[in-house]
Amino acid sequence: MSNLNDIKPKLQTTNRPWLKRLLPYAICLLLGTIIAVGIVCGNKIWELGSLEKIRLLSDAFLVPGVCLAGIGLLVLVSRGGVFDMLSFAIIRLFDLFRKDCRNPKYKDFYEYRQAKKGNKRPIAFMLIVGVGFLLMSIVFTAIWASKQ
Repeated sequence: MSNLNDIKPKLQTTNRPWLKRLLPYAICLLLGTIIAVGIVCGNKIWELGSLEKIRLLSDAFLVPGVCLAGIGLLVLVSRGGVFDMLSFAIIRLFDLFRKDCRNPKYKDFYEYRQAKKGNKRPIAFMLIVGVGFLLMSIVFTAIWASKQ
């Protein structure tokens, strides 16, 4: 009998570490762009004068910039351990309602903190993309202010 792995088509896998690093940036950039385009189209930019278009572009870049940078800062603060005690308390509360409540996931807070230390994920991409959108908003605001 042949092995099932021989029957399945083999996928071409290439080693692309740069793609793995750039993918979060691309996703955040796409999300921010979708939000900005939604704001621009929702306010009917094609019906506005030139000065109002610049103001609208400033507003359109401000919203995703604040959202992405704010979420990035919140995750940064959370990663620093600010919300660890609250997270541990919620986990322990839900452990009370599990079937095997005698077997909690973490015995104490120290064990929880040690488990969290090993699970670090990069978050700079949200901050960098959010600050980029904020800078674009500042540029359009400066252009708008200089034309008034």
